[in-house]
Amino acid sequence: MSTMVVAKIPTSLPLSSSILLRKWTRKCTKILISAPNFLVFSYLDFLDSVFCVVYKYLDLLMEGEASPCYCRSKNKSDEDQEIGISETLHGRPNKLKEMIDLIQFVEKLLNINKVFEAGYGDFKEKKKVGIHRLGNRWSDCGCDSCTSWMKVDDPKLHVVVKEASSKAMREDSKENGNTNSSENVIFIHGILSSSSFWTKTLFPKLYESEKCDNYNMFAVDLLGHGKSPKPRDNLYTLKDHVEWIEKSVVSEFGLNSFHLVAHSMGSIIALALAAKHSKSVKSITLVAPPYFPSKDGVEFTVINSLTPKRLWPPEAFLSSVMTWYEHLSRSVCFILCRNHRTWESLIKRLTGARDVNFLFMDMLKITHHSGWHTTHNVLYRGVKHMDKNLDILMKLRKKVHVFMGTRDKSVPPDCGNQMKNKFPEVEVNNISDADHRSVVFNRENVFAQDLFQIWENSTSY
Repeated sequence: MSTMVVAKIPTSLPLSSSILLRKWTRKCTKILISAPNFLVFSYLDFLDSVFCVVYKYLDLLMEGEASPCYCRSKNKSDEDQEIGISETLHGRPNKLKEMIDLIQFVEKLLNINKVFEAGYGDFKEKKKVGIHRLGNRWSDCGCDSCTSWMKVDDPKLHVVVKEASSKAMREDSKENGNTNSSENVIFIHGILSSSSFWTKTLFPKLYESEKCDNYNMFAVDLLGHGKSPKPRDNLYTLKDHVEWIEKSVVSEFGLNSFHLVAHSMGSIIALALAAKHSKSVKSITLVAPPYFPSKDGVEFTVINSLTPKRLWPPEAFLSSVMTWYEHLSRSVCFILCRNHRTWESLIKRLTGARDVNFLFMDMLKITHHSGWHTTHNVLYRGVKHMDKNLDILMKLRKKVHVFMGTRDKSVPPDCGNQMKNKFPEVEVNNISDADHRSVVFNRENVFAQDLFQIWENSTSY
Protein backbone atom coordinates (compact mmCIF):
# COMPACT_ATOMS: atom_id res chain seq x y z
CA MET A 1 0.00 0.00 0.00
CA SER A 2 1.57 3.25 -1.10
CA THR A 3 1.65 6.30 1.14
CA MET A 4 0.85 9.69 -0.31
CA VAL A 5 3.07 12.52 0.91
CA VAL A 6 1.44 15.95 0.88
CA ALA A 7 3.84 18.91 0.82
CA LYS A 8 2.82 21.82 3.03
CA ILE A 9 3.50 25.36 1.91
CA PRO A 10 4.85 27.48 4.79
CA THR A 11 2.26 29.96 5.85
CA SER A 12 5.00 32.46 6.67
CA LEU A 13 6.02 32.89 3.03
CA PRO A 14 3.42 35.51 2.10
CA LEU A 15 4.23 37.44 5.29
CA SER A 16 7.99 37.35 4.55
CA SER A 17 7.39 38.46 0.99
CA SER A 18 5.20 41.30 2.24
CA ILE A 19 7.91 42.48 4.63
CA LEU A 20 10.57 42.32 1.92
CA LEU A 21 8.28 44.22 -0.45
CA ARG A 22 7.73 46.99 2.11
CA LYS A 23 11.46 47.25 2.81
CA TRP A 24 12.23 47.40 -0.90
CA THR A 25 9.55 50.05 -1.43
CA ARG A 26 10.91 52.19 1.42
CA LYS A 27 14.44 51.85 0.07
CA CYS A 28 13.38 52.86 -3.44
CA THR A 29 11.41 55.79 -2.06
CA LYS A 30 14.41 56.92 -0.05
CA ILE A 31 16.61 56.75 -3.16
CA LEU A 32 14.08 58.70 -5.21
CA ILE A 33 13.88 61.39 -2.55
CA SER A 34 17.64 61.59 -2.01
CA ALA A 35 18.43 61.80 -5.73
CA PRO A 36 17.09 65.35 -6.25
CA ASN A 37 18.51 66.29 -2.85
CA PHE A 38 21.96 65.16 -4.00
CA LEU A 39 21.67 66.91 -7.37
CA VAL A 40 20.45 70.22 -5.96
CA PHE A 41 23.02 70.46 -3.19
CA SER A 42 25.82 69.35 -5.52
CA TYR A 43 24.86 72.23 -7.78
CA LEU A 44 24.80 74.58 -4.75
CA ASP A 45 28.31 73.35 -3.82
CA PHE A 46 29.47 74.40 -7.26
CA LEU A 47 27.55 77.69 -7.14
CA ASP A 48 28.96 78.58 -3.72
CA SER A 49 32.50 78.04 -5.03
CA VAL A 50 31.76 80.32 -7.98
CA PHE A 51 30.37 83.03 -5.71
CA CYS A 52 33.52 82.72 -3.58
CA VAL A 53 35.53 83.91 -6.56
CA VAL A 54 32.94 86.56 -7.46
CA TYR A 55 32.92 88.07 -3.96
CA LYS A 56 36.72 88.15 -3.80
CA TYR A 57 36.75 90.30 -6.94
CA LEU A 58 33.86 92.49 -5.78
CA ASP A 59 35.33 93.02 -2.30
CA LEU A 60 38.66 93.93 -3.84
CA LEU A 61 36.94 96.36 -6.19
CA MET A 62 34.65 97.95 -3.57
CA GLU A 63 36.88 97.94 -0.49
CA GLY A 64 40.43 97.54 -1.73
CA GLU A 65 40.89 94.09 -0.21
CA ALA A 66 39.20 90.72 -0.48
CA SER A 67 37.31 89.46 2.55
CA PRO A 68 38.55 86.21 4.11
CA CYS A 69 36.38 83.11 3.91
CA TYR A 70 36.32 79.50 5.08
CA CYS A 71 36.18 77.73 1.70
CA ARG A 72 39.50 76.02 2.01
CA SER A 73 39.60 73.21 4.56
CA LYS A 74 41.89 73.76 7.49
CA ASN A 75 43.03 71.45 10.25
CA LYS A 76 41.75 72.50 13.65
CA SER A 77 44.40 74.20 15.73
CA ASP A 78 44.91 75.01 19.39
CA GLU A 79 44.45 78.69 18.51
CA ASP A 80 41.03 77.99 17.00
CA GLN A 81 40.07 76.05 20.10
CA GLU A 82 41.24 78.88 22.35
CA ILE A 83 39.39 81.57 20.41
CA GLY A 84 36.24 79.45 20.13
CA ILE A 85 36.00 78.89 16.37
CA SER A 86 33.64 76.07 15.37
CA GLU A 87 34.95 73.08 13.47
CA THR A 88 31.90 73.38 11.21
CA LEU A 89 33.34 76.53 9.62
CA HIS A 90 36.29 74.68 8.11
CA GLY A 91 34.90 71.16 8.07
CA ARG A 92 31.75 71.59 5.96
CA PRO A 93 32.10 68.96 3.21
CA ASN A 94 32.11 70.17 -0.38
CA LYS A 95 31.53 67.52 -3.02
CA LEU A 96 33.32 69.56 -5.69
CA LYS A 97 36.78 69.81 -4.19
CA GLU A 98 38.32 70.61 -7.57
CA MET A 99 36.79 74.07 -7.26
CA ILE A 100 39.31 74.73 -4.49
CA ASP A 101 42.02 74.81 -7.15
CA LEU A 102 40.18 77.64 -8.90
CA ILE A 103 39.83 79.53 -5.60
CA GLN A 104 43.54 79.15 -4.86
CA PHE A 105 44.41 80.33 -8.38
CA VAL A 106 42.27 83.44 -7.95
CA GLU A 107 43.88 84.12 -4.58
CA LYS A 108 47.29 84.07 -6.23
CA LEU A 109 46.10 86.51 -8.87
CA LEU A 110 44.77 88.82 -6.18
CA ASN A 111 47.87 88.32 -4.03
CA ILE A 112 45.78 87.35 -1.01
CA ASN A 113 47.24 83.97 -0.14
CA LYS A 114 47.40 85.03 3.50
CA VAL A 115 44.04 86.72 3.55
CA PHE A 116 42.67 84.49 6.27
CA GLU A 117 45.57 85.18 8.58
CA ALA A 118 45.31 88.90 7.80
CA GLY A 119 41.56 88.98 8.35
CA TYR A 120 40.90 86.56 11.19
CA GLY A 121 44.33 85.45 12.37
CA ASP A 122 45.01 88.84 13.95
CA PHE A 123 41.68 88.78 15.74
CA LYS A 124 43.12 88.74 19.23
CA GLU A 125 45.49 91.61 18.45
CA LYS A 126 42.60 93.71 17.11
CA LYS A 127 40.62 92.90 20.21
CA LYS A 128 43.41 94.12 22.47
CA VAL A 129 43.49 97.44 20.65
CA GLY A 130 39.71 97.70 21.04
CA ILE A 131 38.67 98.16 17.41
CA HIS A 132 34.93 97.59 17.20
CA ARG A 133 33.82 100.14 14.61
CA LEU A 134 34.99 98.86 11.26
CA GLY A 135 32.66 100.10 8.53
CA ASN A 136 29.97 97.87 7.13
CA ARG A 137 30.65 95.80 4.05
CA TRP A 138 29.36 97.21 0.79
CA SER A 139 26.89 94.30 0.81
CA ASP A 140 25.49 95.28 4.24
CA CYS A 141 22.80 97.82 5.04
CA GLY A 142 24.10 101.32 5.76
CA CYS A 143 20.93 102.94 7.14
CA ASP A 144 21.06 105.01 10.34
CA SER A 145 19.43 102.35 12.50
CA CYS A 146 21.99 99.74 11.40
CA THR A 147 25.07 101.98 11.78
CA SER A 148 24.19 104.30 14.69
CA TRP A 149 26.38 102.28 17.05
CA MET A 150 29.47 103.32 15.04
CA LYS A 151 29.02 106.93 16.16
CA VAL A 152 29.50 106.03 19.84
CA ASP A 153 32.99 105.94 21.38
CA ASP A 154 32.23 102.98 23.63
CA PRO A 155 29.38 101.05 22.03
CA LYS A 156 27.25 98.73 24.14
CA LEU A 157 24.43 96.32 23.48
CA HIS A 158 20.92 97.67 23.08
CA VAL A 159 19.01 96.91 26.29
CA VAL A 160 15.32 97.44 27.05
CA VAL A 161 14.98 98.16 30.77
CA LYS A 162 11.92 97.96 33.00
CA GLU A 163 12.79 99.20 36.48
CA ALA A 164 11.17 98.02 39.70
CA SER A 165 8.53 100.29 41.19
CA SER A 166 10.03 102.68 43.75
CA LYS A 167 6.76 102.53 45.71
CA ALA A 168 6.94 98.74 46.00
CA MET A 169 10.58 98.97 47.08
CA ARG A 170 9.75 101.52 49.81
CA GLU A 171 6.90 99.40 51.15
CA ASP A 172 9.05 96.28 51.21
CA SER A 173 11.81 98.25 52.91
CA LYS A 174 9.44 99.27 55.70
CA GLU A 175 8.06 95.77 56.16
CA ASN A 176 11.28 93.74 55.94
CA GLY A 177 13.98 96.28 56.56
CA ASN A 178 15.50 95.74 53.11
CA THR A 179 17.16 98.78 51.55
CA ASN A 180 17.46 97.16 48.12
CA SER A 181 14.89 94.39 47.82
CA SER A 182 14.32 94.44 44.06
CA GLU A 183 15.30 91.43 41.97
CA ASN A 184 17.08 91.58 38.60
CA VAL A 185 16.14 89.48 35.58
CA ILE A 186 18.10 89.28 32.30
CA PHE A 187 16.22 88.06 29.21
CA ILE A 188 18.24 86.62 26.30
CA HIS A 189 16.72 85.87 22.88
CA GLY A 190 17.78 83.28 20.30
CA ILE A 191 19.35 83.35 16.83
CA LEU A 192 17.98 85.85 14.26
CA SER A 193 15.82 87.53 16.88
CA SER A 194 15.98 90.49 19.27
CA SER A 195 14.74 91.75 22.63
CA SER A 196 11.34 92.16 20.94
CA PHE A 197 10.88 88.42 21.38
CA TRP A 198 10.29 89.19 25.06
CA THR A 199 9.17 92.81 25.13
CA LYS A 200 6.40 92.38 22.50
CA THR A 201 4.96 89.20 24.00
CA LEU A 202 5.86 88.34 27.59
CA PHE A 203 6.59 91.75 29.11
CA PRO A 204 3.01 93.09 28.79
CA LYS A 205 1.74 90.04 30.72
CA LEU A 206 4.42 90.46 33.38
CA TYR A 207 3.45 94.13 33.76
CA GLU A 208 -0.16 93.15 34.52
CA SER A 209 0.91 91.53 37.78
CA GLU A 210 1.69 93.55 40.90
CA LYS A 211 4.57 91.16 41.49
CA CYS A 212 6.36 92.77 38.56
CA ASP A 213 6.89 95.91 40.65
CA ASN A 214 9.63 94.10 42.56
CA TYR A 215 11.71 93.23 39.51
CA ASN A 216 14.19 95.10 37.34
CA MET A 217 13.96 93.47 33.92
CA PHE A 218 16.62 93.71 31.20
CA ALA A 219 15.90 92.44 27.68
CA VAL A 220 19.08 92.55 25.61
CA ASP A 221 19.74 92.56 21.86
CA LEU A 222 22.64 90.13 21.41
CA LEU A 223 25.80 91.25 19.66
CA GLY A 224 25.12 91.40 15.91
CA HIS A 225 21.33 91.40 16.37
CA GLY A 226 18.61 94.03 16.47
CA LYS A 227 19.89 97.50 17.41
CA SER A 228 23.13 96.22 18.95
CA PRO A 229 26.63 96.72 17.43
CA LYS A 230 27.64 94.50 14.52
CA PRO A 231 31.45 94.80 14.37
CA ARG A 232 33.27 93.18 11.44
CA ASP A 233 36.41 92.45 13.43
CA ASN A 234 34.57 90.10 15.79
CA LEU A 235 34.16 86.34 15.42
CA TYR A 236 30.99 86.27 17.54
CA THR A 237 32.14 83.43 19.76
CA LEU A 238 30.37 82.31 22.92
CA LYS A 239 32.98 84.19 24.96
CA ASP A 240 32.33 87.39 22.98
CA HIS A 241 28.59 87.28 23.60
CA VAL A 242 29.08 86.69 27.32
CA GLU A 243 31.60 89.54 27.61
CA TRP A 244 29.32 92.00 25.82
CA ILE A 245 26.41 91.13 28.13
CA GLU A 246 28.69 91.61 31.11
CA LYS A 247 29.83 94.97 29.78
CA SER A 248 26.38 96.21 28.73
CA VAL A 249 24.18 94.83 31.50
CA VAL A 250 25.92 93.27 34.52
CA SER A 251 28.62 95.95 34.90
CA GLU A 252 26.64 98.82 33.39
CA PHE A 253 23.78 98.46 35.90
CA GLY A 254 25.85 97.09 38.77
CA LEU A 255 23.99 93.79 39.13
CA ASN A 256 25.21 91.83 42.15
CA SER A 257 22.59 89.12 41.65
CA PHE A 258 20.20 88.21 38.86
CA HIS A 259 17.90 85.61 37.32
CA LEU A 260 18.30 84.46 33.69
CA VAL A 261 15.59 83.66 31.15
CA ALA A 262 16.70 82.53 27.70
CA HIS A 263 15.20 81.13 24.52
CA SER A 264 16.75 78.66 22.05
CA MET A 265 20.38 79.55 21.24
CA GLY A 266 20.23 82.15 24.02
CA SER A 267 20.16 79.20 26.45
CA ILE A 268 23.76 78.36 25.51
CA ILE A 269 24.83 81.94 26.28
CA ALA A 270 22.76 82.01 29.49
CA LEU A 271 24.44 78.86 30.84
CA ALA A 272 27.90 80.25 30.05
CA LEU A 273 27.03 83.55 31.76
CA ALA A 274 25.53 81.73 34.74
CA ALA A 275 28.57 79.46 35.16
CA LYS A 276 30.90 82.47 35.04
CA HIS A 277 28.79 84.35 37.61
CA SER A 278 27.71 81.30 39.57
CA LYS A 279 27.70 83.15 42.90
CA SER A 280 25.47 85.90 41.53
CA VAL A 281 22.92 83.93 39.51
CA LYS A 282 19.76 82.92 41.38
CA SER A 283 17.86 80.90 38.80
CA ILE A 284 18.15 79.90 35.15
CA THR A 285 15.08 79.35 32.97
CA LEU A 286 15.75 77.84 29.55
CA VAL A 287 13.09 77.76 26.84
CA ALA A 288 13.63 75.28 23.99
CA PRO A 289 17.38 74.84 24.64
CA PRO A 290 19.33 72.98 21.90
CA TYR A 291 21.01 70.49 24.22
CA PHE A 292 23.26 67.69 22.95
CA PRO A 293 25.61 65.66 25.19
CA SER A 294 29.16 66.98 24.90
CA LYS A 295 31.52 64.68 23.03
CA ASP A 296 33.98 64.75 20.14
CA GLY A 297 32.30 65.72 16.91
CA VAL A 298 29.21 67.13 18.64
CA GLU A 299 29.40 70.26 16.47
CA PHE A 300 28.72 68.22 13.33
CA THR A 301 26.01 66.30 15.17
CA VAL A 302 24.29 69.59 15.95
CA ILE A 303 24.51 71.06 12.43
CA ASN A 304 23.21 67.80 10.90
CA SER A 305 20.43 67.58 13.47
CA LEU A 306 19.23 71.18 13.55
CA THR A 307 19.90 72.25 9.94
CA PRO A 308 20.40 69.18 7.71
CA LYS A 309 20.53 69.59 3.94
CA ARG A 310 16.86 69.30 3.00
CA LEU A 311 14.77 70.56 0.10
CA TRP A 312 11.46 70.49 1.93
CA PRO A 313 9.81 72.27 3.64
CA PRO A 314 10.92 75.66 2.21
CA GLU A 315 12.07 77.03 5.58
CA ALA A 316 14.27 73.96 6.05
CA PHE A 317 15.82 74.50 2.61
CA LEU A 318 16.50 78.17 3.42
CA SER A 319 18.11 77.16 6.73
CA SER A 320 20.30 74.68 4.85
CA VAL A 321 21.50 77.37 2.44
CA MET A 322 22.14 79.88 5.24
CA THR A 323 24.20 77.49 7.37
CA TRP A 324 26.06 75.31 4.83
CA TYR A 325 26.95 77.86 2.15
CA GLU A 326 28.98 80.89 3.18
CA HIS A 327 28.74 82.83 -0.07
CA LEU A 328 25.21 81.89 -1.08
CA SER A 329 24.01 82.92 2.37
CA ARG A 330 25.82 86.23 1.88
CA SER A 331 23.86 86.67 -1.36
CA VAL A 332 20.60 86.05 0.50
CA CYS A 333 21.60 88.64 3.11
CA PHE A 334 22.51 91.06 0.31
CA ILE A 335 19.01 90.74 -1.16
CA LEU A 336 17.02 90.68 2.08
CA CYS A 337 18.99 92.25 4.94
CA ARG A 338 20.66 95.04 2.98
CA ASN A 339 17.26 96.12 1.68
CA HIS A 340 15.20 95.54 4.82
CA ARG A 341 13.65 99.02 4.63
CA THR A 342 12.46 98.33 1.07
CA TRP A 343 10.95 95.01 2.08
CA GLU A 344 9.27 96.59 5.09
CA SER A 345 7.73 99.34 2.93
CA LEU A 346 6.63 96.84 0.29
CA ILE A 347 4.93 94.55 2.81
CA LYS A 348 3.09 97.52 4.37
CA ARG A 349 1.78 98.57 0.96
CA LEU A 350 0.68 95.08 -0.02
CA THR A 351 -0.97 94.22 3.29
CA GLY A 352 -2.13 97.67 4.37
CA ALA A 353 -0.68 97.02 7.81
CA ARG A 354 0.85 99.81 9.85
CA ASP A 355 3.60 97.56 11.21
CA VAL A 356 5.38 94.49 9.89
CA ASN A 357 5.60 91.47 12.17
CA PHE A 358 8.63 91.96 14.42
CA LEU A 359 9.73 88.33 13.97
CA PHE A 360 10.23 88.89 10.24
CA MET A 361 11.98 92.24 10.67
CA ASP A 362 14.31 90.88 13.35
CA MET A 363 15.61 88.27 10.90
CA LEU A 364 16.63 91.05 8.53
CA LYS A 365 18.40 93.21 11.11
CA ILE A 366 21.67 91.33 11.02
CA THR A 367 24.75 91.31 8.83
CA HIS A 368 25.96 88.19 7.08
CA HIS A 369 29.18 88.29 9.11
CA SER A 370 27.37 88.44 12.46
CA GLY A 371 24.71 85.87 11.58
CA TRP A 372 27.14 83.40 9.98
CA HIS A 373 29.64 83.44 12.85
CA THR A 374 27.04 83.43 15.64
CA THR A 375 25.36 80.40 14.11
CA HIS A 376 28.56 78.38 13.86
CA ASN A 377 30.53 79.65 16.87
CA VAL A 378 27.65 79.76 19.35
CA LEU A 379 24.82 77.51 18.19
CA TYR A 380 27.03 74.68 16.90
CA ARG A 381 30.19 75.03 18.96
CA GLY A 382 28.60 76.44 22.12
CA VAL A 383 26.69 73.21 22.69
CA LYS A 384 30.06 71.67 23.48
CA HIS A 385 30.28 73.74 26.68
CA MET A 386 26.78 73.11 28.02
CA ASP A 387 27.68 70.01 30.05
CA LYS A 388 30.63 71.75 31.67
CA ASN A 389 28.56 74.81 32.57
CA LEU A 390 25.66 72.72 33.84
CA ASP A 391 28.04 70.69 35.97
CA ILE A 392 29.32 73.89 37.64
CA LEU A 393 25.77 75.05 38.36
CA MET A 394 24.60 71.67 39.66
CA LYS A 395 27.52 71.44 42.09
CA LEU A 396 26.45 74.81 43.52
CA ARG A 397 22.83 73.60 43.65
CA LYS A 398 21.58 76.31 41.33
CA LYS A 399 18.03 75.91 40.02
CA VAL A 400 17.74 75.22 36.28
CA HIS A 401 14.25 75.04 34.76
CA VAL A 402 13.58 73.90 31.18
CA PHE A 403 10.44 74.42 29.08
CA MET A 404 10.17 72.34 25.89
CA GLY A 405 7.38 72.15 23.31
CA THR A 406 6.39 68.63 22.32
CA ARG A 407 5.92 69.77 18.69
CA ASP A 408 9.14 71.74 18.37
CA LYS A 409 10.50 71.33 14.82
CA SER A 410 13.54 73.59 15.27
CA VAL A 411 15.03 71.80 18.26
CA PRO A 412 14.43 68.09 19.00
CA PRO A 413 11.73 67.94 21.73
CA ASP A 414 13.76 65.28 23.52
CA CYS A 415 16.59 67.76 24.29
CA GLY A 416 15.06 68.60 27.67
CA ASN A 417 14.73 64.96 28.66
CA GLN A 418 18.32 64.29 27.58
CA MET A 419 19.48 67.12 29.80
CA LYS A 420 17.53 65.73 32.76
CA ASN A 421 18.90 62.23 32.15
CA LYS A 422 22.42 63.57 32.60
CA PHE A 423 21.54 66.17 35.25
CA PRO A 424 18.59 64.84 37.31
CA GLU A 425 18.39 68.09 39.32
CA VAL A 426 17.21 69.98 36.23
CA GLU A 427 13.44 70.52 36.22
CA VAL A 428 11.87 69.88 32.80
CA ASN A 429 8.39 70.98 31.75
CA ASN A 430 7.17 69.47 28.48
CA ILE A 431 4.42 71.68 27.06
CA SER A 432 1.89 69.72 25.01
CA ASP A 433 1.19 70.86 21.42
CA ALA A 434 3.68 73.76 21.70
CA ASP A 435 6.37 74.41 19.10
CA HIS A 436 9.63 76.36 19.19
CA ARG A 437 7.94 79.73 19.70
CA SER A 438 4.45 78.94 20.97
CA VAL A 439 6.04 77.50 24.09
CA VAL A 440 6.04 81.22 25.00
CA PHE A 441 3.63 82.77 22.47
CA ASN A 442 -0.10 82.15 22.99
CA ARG A 443 0.56 81.11 26.60
CA GLU A 444 2.20 84.27 27.93
CA ASN A 445 -0.08 84.45 30.98
CA VAL A 446 0.75 80.94 32.12
CA PHE A 447 4.45 81.36 31.41
CA ALA A 448 4.53 84.67 33.31
CA GLN A 449 3.07 82.98 36.37
CA ASP A 450 5.57 80.13 36.03
CA LEU A 451 8.42 82.66 35.99
CA PHE A 452 7.16 84.51 39.07
CA GLN A 453 6.94 81.20 40.93
CA ILE A 454 10.48 80.22 39.88
CA TRP A 455 11.91 83.59 40.94
CA GLU A 456 10.08 83.60 44.29
CA ASN A 457 11.13 80.03 45.10
CA SER A 458 14.77 80.68 44.20
CA THR A 459 14.80 83.83 46.35
CA SER A 460 13.55 81.96 49.38
CA TYR A 461 15.75 78.95 48.64
